[in-house]
Amino acid sequence: MIERVLFVDLENMQKLDLSRIPADVRVMVFYGVTQKKLPEELVVQAQPLGSRLEWKKIAGQGPNALDFHIAYYLGRELTERPKAHCAVLSRDTGFDPLIRHLHGLGHTCRRVVALTNAFPAERLPALENDFERLVKLLTKEKVRPLKRKGLEGKVKSWFPGLAAEVRLALVQRLFDASHVRESGNSLNYHL
Repeated sequence: MIERVLFVDLENMQKLDLSRIPADVRVMVFYGVTQKKLPEELVVQAQPLGSRLEWKKIAGQGPNALDFHIAYYLGRELTERPKAHCAVLSRDTGFDPLIRHLHGLGHTCRRVVALTNAFPAERLPALENDFERLVKLLTKEKVRPLKRKGLEGKVKSWFPGLAAEVRLALVQRLFDASHVRESGNSLNYHL
């Protein structure tokens, strides 16, 4: 069975529902040294996870201190378990170059902003066809969306019959395959 690990940037993702974590996923929640109290609701949700959840209070302060801790533990995880599927739950796009590098080394890793996108279900052949069609449509498009929200809207207009979660998984896959990258506040396409 493939190990699945979720790395949570709690400084960046305040709203988190740990009750939605799949039963086979291990979780590391990173929080800052200045964060004196953890949200009570989060602690209550964490209890059923038992030993599958680790709290990681970072050492020290400074710009990107928490991000460097996540990067260290992510690298350690992939060194010890190269076939593990990892997800970083964070809005911080600073993780994206690291994620692309890990992809280039053959690892399965992604940065997500929603827990539902952390570990998408196995891709079905029909979804493979949808993904190929999506790439072709974007390749032909003369004016492509500059924002993620616009891209999601375009995918919705092209695939109105797909469930919202499936459409979001297709968009995420564009990022995972490095066909689309976020740079600053806009999207860059590599089709």
